[in-house]
Amino acid sequence: MTALDGQPPVRSAYRILIAGGGTGGHLFPAFAIAEALRNRAAGITIRFAGSAYGIEHHLVPERGYHLYRIPVRGLYAVPLRRKLWALAMLPLAFLKCVGVLLSYRPHLIIGVGGYASGPVLATGLLLRRRCVIQEQNAYPGLTNRLLGRYVHTAFTAVEDRDGFFRRAVVTGNPVREAISALRNRPPAERSIPVVLVLGGSQGARAVNGAMIDALPALQAWGGPLRIVHQTGAVHVEEVRAGYQGRRTQNSPLNAEVVPFIEQMAEAYHQARIVVSRAGAGAVAEIVAARRASILIPIPGTSGDHQRRNARRVEQAGAALLLEQDALTGESLARALISLLDDPARLEAMEAATDTLYRGDAAGRIAEACLEMVRERLEGL
Repeated sequence: MTALDGQPPVRSAYRILIAGGGTGGHLFPAFAIAEALRNRAAGITIRFAGSAYGIEHHLVPERGYHLYRIPVRGLYAVPLRRKLWALAMLPLAFLKCVGVLLSYRPHLIIGVGGYASGPVLATGLLLRRRCVIQEQNAYPGLTNRLLGRYVHTAFTAVEDRDGFFRRAVVTGNPVREAISALRNRPPAERSIPVVLVLGGSQGARAVNGAMIDALPALQAWGGPLRIVHQTGAVHVEEVRAGYQGRRTQNSPLNAEVVPFIEQMAEAYHQARIVVSRAGAGAVAEIVAARRASILIPIPGTSGDHQRRNARRVEQAGAALLLEQDALTGESLARALISLLDDPARLEAMEAATDTLYRGDAAGRIAEACLEMVRERLEGL
């Protein structure tokens, strides 16, 4: 007998399905949980279910995991035509989920948010599978708000004050082990400070544009500086051209513009300041890496969660919050130069991340999930 996608049925001691993705903010916490599960359980099998259109399409197989591709796309902030198409595909998505669950027969389903998480979790609940959620944001997305009262447990970044979940366990957000290990690693040599610019895995046109417009002021500042800029694949050539157009003969830019950073832990290690969107995953990584940051939340996100994330870090003294409606090349350059001119302030911001860091969230989630699986197997 052969399962879906040509994979043979799996009958290992523990079978876990991680559902979700779409963006790095959902996918990288999932990788952190999978890594922690593998480190704690011999003979475990972990597979992923994700959108056929998200970044998991290539990143999950590259990391050695099997991916079930669910024909589903996002419904939030998309044109009506695409929204109608996504709704029309939902019955097929649910049929695919039924086939995946009946074939793979996971002992536990972990939903991490994103396009595919909802259909997989809903199908799992209908088939009476044990389901849990990992919620990265202070305000849950639509899927987790709808299903939170039905899943066994929700592992949350902050306290569930609004009662979205039947049972919430505050763990903080899971971060890949190589990034959390930076807290105990001596900082990189800092004679030339490094500014790491992150627009998220999909890129952020507003952040990219503001950084390009900030370059003349940063060159005029005159201090040594290196920039590493992750643009997202869609915008990389445009941003490279923007950097090239602002190079001057007297002050050449020391800049690296890339679509995606694979070795993220090393990028954080080299960075002195991180310029980033304020997605929960990015914020958790910046805090875990113990780095000062300038956070630029996406306006109008569900529950305004990015602004909430950024405000929490700013109030702790670990970041500057720069609203997008105030984001210009001038305002970004001014914020960067104010920090570059004040190393003592940067050190204080790095120290302030200690009040936000909750420790090994991925490990705590993995241990709780394995205990649920053991309990379920003992009850059979």
